[in-house]
Amino acid sequence: MYGKQKLKQIAENVLKFSKADQTEVLLSVSGNSLTRFANNEIHQNMAWQNLGISVRVILGKKIGVASTNSFDESSLKHVVERAAELASFQEDDPNFESLPEPLKYKTVEQDIAFATEEELARGVFTVIQKAKAAHFTASGAYANDVSEIAVANSLGIFAYHAGSSCNLSTIVIGKNSSGFAADVARTAKEVDAETVAKTAVNKTQESADPADIEPGEYEVILEPQAVSEMMAFFQWYGPNARIYHEKSSYLSDKMGQKVFGDNITLIDDPFHDLVFPMPFDYEGHPKRKIVFVEKGVLKEIAYDSYYAKRYGAENTGHALPAPNTLGPIPLHMYIEPGNMSREQMIKKVKKGLLVTRLWYVRVLNPKALNITGMTRDGTFLIEDGKIVKPVKNLRFNQSIPDALNNVVSIENKLTQLASFEGELIGLAPTLHIAKWQFSSGTLF
Repeated sequence: MYGKQKLKQIAENVLKFSKADQTEVLLSVSGNSLTRFANNEIHQNMAWQNLGISVRVILGKKIGVASTNSFDESSLKHVVERAAELASFQEDDPNFESLPEPLKYKTVEQDIAFATEEELARGVFTVIQKAKAAHFTASGAYANDVSEIAVANSLGIFAYHAGSSCNLSTIVIGKNSSGFAADVARTAKEVDAETVAKTAVNKTQESADPADIEPGEYEVILEPQAVSEMMAFFQWYGPNARIYHEKSSYLSDKMGQKVFGDNITLIDDPFHDLVFPMPFDYEGHPKRKIVFVEKGVLKEIAYDSYYAKRYGAENTGHALPAPNTLGPIPLHMYIEPGNMSREQMIKKVKKGLLVTRLWYVRVLNPKALNITGMTRDGTFLIEDGKIVKPVKNLRFNQSIPDALNNVVSIENKLTQLASFEGELIGLAPTLHIAKWQFSSGTLF
């Protein structure tokens, strides 16, 4: 850990080295440890540290960005010179006006926890032990990340935040079945390895000897991990000012209109008790709670300083690190919980499928938000409100807007989610969706 004052001093030195019209400094420091396991054995245990600095310089309306992973004075001077050199090669960006000016942001105090090798190994051992007892094979990873981020610019911004996370995930494999489970928390002491192990083993046992099932349209119960894997694509291609104003989003030109069902409210809240907080964006602009969709009606979209100035909108604090060609992305978005338990939701299904998670999800049509992928690690047939048998996995081709316009019920709680395949959605409820399109079956 470098600490706030040391990172502030480094940032101030970088700003002094720059002779540009405007300069921005993004500093990141992280300590990482990772224990990987496969075939019921730990096969990799590693720890590393990362340092990073990215400098953005503005020469008139020319913009250059350069980065390095060293904080010594020579490297800092060189990265500033390199950014200025790159800026000098650029054409003017007629839409650029200015970096953001300083505003007060909400500070967030949280415990910073470095997990020991023993803590990570103990959690992994719990999973392996339960898998072995059931004559299954467990694979997965247990990671601990501690990070610091600081943003400064020549207009007076300095913002600092530090946090930590622990993430345990596993896939337990049987003869012809598998089960997934994960848990994520700020410290290793808060990660429930027992529940992760029990859930994955139970899923593997319950999904043994899956039956063939015809593809087609089914009701589905999507568990939180599956919801996360679906909504990650809405997060990228939905309330994004760049895509919205380019008329490339499903939401384009629909501000104030009904876009989803009455029971869908989408919130972005970087201060929710269950998320890993981030009080400012990667330009140092304050974040706040935002309701993007309220009872199915589109209310707001995400902006950073560039697109806010370009389109005369309010900066909502959703900048990503420069150079950012993706546009502003909400990083703490979730579906507002409903009023039913998972068990109550299952009882309301006439004929459908319970889906543990989705796998290999890809976009078919970004504007229509059509996605494809497969079910995985526990898929079950539901008939007359009861889970009757495991079934083989299915490939789906599904419109996210259609799904969110056909939500029958929403679970009454949010589940914290590990970022298993890089999803950004950190909270999700279980969803009961009336129509989900499955296009073909599988052999497993």
